Amino acid sequence: MINFNQPTEIWIIAILYFILSSITALDIRLIQARKAGMIGPLDDHLPKWVAALYWIEWGLFIYLAFIDWKFAALVFGLKFILKVLPVLEIIGNILMRPFKNRSR
Repeated sequence: MINFNQPTEIWIIAILYFILSSITALDIRLIQARKAGMIGPLDDHLPKWVAALYWIEWGLFIYLAFIDWKFAALVFGLKFILKVLPVLEIIGNILMRPFKNRSR
């Protein structure tokens, strides 16, 4: 049984994990759209430091798995559902709007 009365540290890590997941999901979708030719090669670039967030995201997940693996599995499943639905991409788009380099 998953205990939802987790310490504050675990909830903060889970929230940070979802924020980073939304940014990396947007970056992945932009790269896929660029490769498919749906957007131009100069349109909607995210800064290069977004690539480092991908590794930080996995580090947070591993840390969360060491603290409470059941809660980490729940968080990963929820992330998968939100990634299949465009929820993470929309949140990432809202968060990264000030950092996008537009060619227009």
